[in-house]
Amino acid sequence: MVIEHNGDVYSCDHYVYPNYKIGNVMEQSVREMALSVAQEKFGRDKFDTLPRYCLDCEVFHVCIGECPKYRFMKAPDGEEGLNYLCEGYKYLFKNIDPYMKKLAQQIRGEKNPPPFAFPQDSQ
Repeated sequence: MVIEHNGDVYSCDHYVYPNYKIGNVMEQSVREMALSVAQEKFGRDKFDTLPRYCLDCEVFHVCIGECPKYRFMKAPDGEEGLNYLCEGYKYLFKNIDPYMKKLAQQIRGEKNPPPFAFPQDSQ
């Protein structure tokens, strides 16, 4: 959700359009708007409009299909609704995964986590 300078609240910062306005902070609480039927529908629609290609993707747990505003490509099987940054996100998330896991181990304070190093550091 996003709150504009005049207090208007929209479902998302990429959807500041009249049909996505869910209220105004001068008239309703943020909690009420977050739990509104319109906002719940917006959230459900983000998931319900994903192509099967996304749902079966190995990095779906990280990107969750990304923003619906940018889902204007076709999946390899021809289904509509693929995010145009999909290929780049897959590349990024697959390549940073081992480093994110190491960083998480270090943050959790696990004993003897593998050293954190970027690929160029390990040559």
